[in-house]
Formats: sequence, C-alpha cells, structure tokens
Amino acid sequence: MPPEVFVKATDDLAKRQRNETAQRVLECLRHQLPARRLLCFLDDHEWQSVKDANGVANRGFYRPVTVPDPFWLTAPLYICERLIVGHRPAFDDFIYLHGSTCSNAVGLTMTLAHELQHFIQHSDQIHLWAANSLVPKLKKTTLRTMGLRWCDIPHEREARIVSKRIAEQVFGAELVRQYIDDKITKFLTESDADDWECIQGLTASTPYDLARATKLFFPRLKGHRLELQQTLEELQSNCPDFPRVDLEALLSGAG
Repeated sequence: MPPEVFVKATDDLAKRQRNETAQRVLECLRHQLPARRLLCFLDDHEWQSVKDANGVANRGFYRPVTVPDPFWLTAPLYICERLIVGHRPAFDDFIYLHGSTCSNAVGLTMTLAHELQHFIQHSDQIHLWAANSLVPKLKKTTLRTMGLRWCDIPHEREARIVSKRIAEQVFGAELVRQYIDDKITKFLTESDADDWECIQGLTASTPYDLARATKLFFPRLKGHRLELQQTLEELQSNCPDFPRVDLEALLSGAG
C-alpha cells in the first residue's frame, strides 16, 4: 500500500501545499519504498518531549511501530489516535516532522526524504540500520571524545546524501545551497551548525555503499564495546523486535 501522508494544519492553503510537497518527495523515491504501512505525519506543532530528548535542532524522526513500546506514552493524543487503534498499531512504520520543519518547503523535503531513507534502510538492510542506530544513543561525552559528528555515522550520512539529492531534484541545486547556507548562519546549536556544514559539503550524486561504510566505521568504536552492548540490551528490552547485532564482528571490521 502507498504511504499515507497526514498534514495537521489549520490553514487550508498550508495543508494543501505541504501535502503536495510530501507527494513530490514520495514520487521521487516511489520505486524504492517498501510495501509496508507507513504513516508520514506532518505536524503544525512541536513534539516537545522529542525535542527535549534529542535537542532543539531535531527536525523529525523515523520509528518502526511496535506495541507495547514506552516511547508512544510520550506521544500527543492526536498522533496516538491515528497511529494506534485499540491496542494494535494501524501502521508498521511512522515518520514524524515537527511543525517548524514543515514551515519551509525545502526543509520539509529534505527531512522527509531523510527519514524515508531510514525507512528504506530498516526494510532492506535492517541489520545495518540496527547496528548504526546504536551509535547515536551513546553518551554525548563519548561522541565528543571521539570527535564524531552526527553525519559521520554511516546510515545518517546516507540519509543526508539522499535528502540533498531529492531536494536538488525538486528545487534545484542553487536554492538548496542557499537554504543550507541560511541554516548554517542561523544555527540553533554548535552541533546543528556542524551538521549543516557537513550536508553542504556532501555531493548528492555520489553513490554510497552503506555496508562498506559500516564495516569501515565500527572498528573506531572498539574502546566502547561495553557501552555499545549496554545500549543494545536496553533497546532490546524496550523493543523485543529490535534485531540482533553481532557487535564482535562489527568491531573487528568483519560485520
């Protein structure tokens, strides 16, 4: 079934324009999208608990839908009512964009394309998605000590390349460059500025091999084996369907 786009907006023009932009993004990725029940929720407010947990610069997220999952306890009622019917999920997967993200068409396009790529990763390369998903959950001090930026994590870099590529297809390279420059100038945090600078430096047309990049990346984390294992165990306890990850193979460069 095709993804469902729900635009929450009180202004009819904004609702129509945001839906049209989202449909253009979906069309660009149409042949790659898994045949799963996906809800793309474009809000006109901020999901504050997500911002609190992930930082003020958070633009949105992708998450597979499982029940029970304590994460959904933080969701606004208007999202839960659409996402979960009774005690069962109405969708297999969920993409959320904050209202501030949706207020700009280029930003909406880049973030939606980014999260759709995570959706594709989860469906087509789930073990790579799972392995890479451990890294952002490490302590911030760990990431800082290693000098890691968000876009250094392989599955995040791939999502950023795809998001930039799709935005350039829809709006042209020059408008996208101007948008990113503006985000760099008006950064919300230092890490936000670093992220946009990284995106600006990416060549959208360059092919990206997620499997190879993951294999090369993980040996850098050898000194953090225990924290990675604890992170994996915590994810699996909260979400029993979270895939098994062979940390030893990954850290040795054989994963």
